[in-house]
Amino acid sequence: MSWRTVVISKRAKLDMKTGYLVVRSEEDTRRINLDEISVLIIENTAVSITGCLIAALTDKKVKVIFCDEKRDPKCELVSLYGSHDTSAKLRKQIKWDNDVKAYIWSEIIAEKIRKNS
Repeated sequence: MSWRTVVISKRAKLDMKTGYLVVRSEEDTRRINLDEISVLIIENTAVSITGCLIAALTDKKVKVIFCDEKRDPKCELVSLYGSHDTSAKLRKQIKWDNDVKAYIWSEIIAEKIRKNS
């Protein structure tokens, strides 16, 4: 069961080894079981991530959010085949008004602030 929100805020290299996310930073190396991760937020633009890890994260239905230099969310990694109606959901979200998109992102930011407080 996934329950962790992992935030990468410093320069790091991310890869996968035997079912674990391996985070190699200047200070140390950490491993986190992929089955425990619900959301991966990459706040730093100086993060490298392997294709193997990206594929594993999408297989495990982990939501990956990439941020810009200001640490504002910029995009999300979405599995194309996560459920039977993924394509329909994606088309519907693309058609959202800018006001709806702004509201959703403000809720994501507010949740992030609550979790870090």
